Amino acid sequence: MEAEHGVREHSAEGRRLRPQGPRTWSHAAKVVALLLCLGSAGCKTSGFKETFMALDSSGQRRREHFFADTEEIHCIAKMASGVDDVTVTGVLRAQRLWDAKRAAFRDEDVLEATDEVAPGAGKDIIVDFKLKRVNEDGPYTPGDYTCELSIDGELQAVVPFDIAFPACPAAPVVQGGFCQGFVAPGSTCPSLIGAPCQCGTSGDWECQ
Repeated sequence: MEAEHGVREHSAEGRRLRPQGPRTWSHAAKVVALLLCLGSAGCKTSGFKETFMALDSSGQRRREHFFADTEEIHCIAKMASGVDDVTVTGVLRAQRLWDAKRAAFRDEDVLEATDEVAPGAGKDIIVDFKLKRVNEDGPYTPGDYTCELSIDGELQAVVPFDIAFPACPAAPVVQGGFCQGFVAPGSTCPSLIGAPCQCGTSGDWECQ
């Protein structure tokens, strides 16, 4: 997981995963208190307004479920800060992962990645952590995950999300094309000309 160009700040007008339930009065009160503080001189408070997962770095395409062949996955926090030296840390954890050797999911408690950024002060900051694949051109590993977001070392939000195998990949299916990890073993999908193709034990598409 890496911070995508660190942080961006937007005007309020210009503008992880599973819905985190109805916004509580407690959370709303904290956000109001934070904004009131930022409107006064000498505010030393920082906090998140929203935390969620998305397909893009701006957070406009929010999701809670992703696929192994998803192009990008981002963990995003919208926040405000009254201090310049605030540090935001993102931690990716896995609770369940696909085991290719066993061809089954296994329960885990694994720290997958961690990264941090220093966004500085501002009222409308977007902090973006982009998830990395094991291999740059390969798939994301299916499983259940959480993105943990902390401010100055204190955990503030936990955003759950999952990655699954698609029924068929978004990329065209062709004879001999690599399929392992992008779909479940044994998956059958149509080729470009409509011929049935199976993701074989070799890890490649085998078309009739």
